[in-house]
Amino acid sequence: MFDCAVALAGMCADIDGVTRLCSLADILIAADGGADNLLSAGIDPDWVIGDNDSAQISLPEKSTQILLAQDKDYTDGELALSLALFLAESDVKINTKDALWSALAAADSSDHDDGFIDEDLAPFLVKNFRQTKDMSDFSILLLFPFGKRLDHSWTNVLLAASLARCGALVYLSDGFTLVRIIADKVPLQAAFDPQVLASTSLTSQSELAFSAVPLDDNVQGFTVKGMKWDLDQADLAYNKSTAVSNRPREGEKPDPYISLETGTVMLILTPAD
Repeated sequence: MFDCAVALAGMCADIDGVTRLCSLADILIAADGGADNLLSAGIDPDWVIGDNDSAQISLPEKSTQILLAQDKDYTDGELALSLALFLAESDVKINTKDALWSALAAADSSDHDDGFIDEDLAPFLVKNFRQTKDMSDFSILLLFPFGKRLDHSWTNVLLAASLARCGALVYLSDGFTLVRIIADKVPLQAAFDPQVLASTSLTSQSELAFSAVPLDDNVQGFTVKGMKWDLDQADLAYNKSTAVSNRPREGEKPDPYISLETGTVMLILTPAD
């Protein structure tokens, strides 16, 4: 289902849901403290990347750790997403640090007087991430994206939105609330994949709310079907809450279908209370 799940250092609302969601991903990458979120649930990450300023739990032998300097121009979350994209793009399976190093050296076309060194790794990964325009074959799940740090939470949303604008399939979840970000032209389809939705704990809740939040000022032709308040080819403006806190029809389960002509929209399914 997902090429990769990236665990960030935010809050976990339901660990059972996270465990089920992790089973849908081919690779598990933790961004620094995100490793603690996984390990506390008995889930071993395949890769851990970051400056090690927030992780507390010792890593198992199977987890490959990439340590980086604390002074850098990008968050550990962006580095983890950059690593996820590089691993997914690779023509060969990379599951060791040596294999990663060889792949990075082979992919780096720039000139280095001293060869490819440790300090080149993070800038190369992030540059590749920021310059990639077509991610239509890439699917990713961001776990624990929301936490006490508002700046980190909002940055995680914006990074996810940048992936969606390049065509990637993008979901975010804390195990309970489920978020999907869509962009540009999206044909009529289920707002949330049934397999992903079933992996959360939302299906056991009696009252759910569905919201669509515009992430730019160009959201046009947005349609919602199957809910109490449907929309047909609507424009969503930044300064209006038109599509917030929609509800299922009485006696029905939430099963929203959506489509979009242009713009970027964050779809949210969460307990109503």
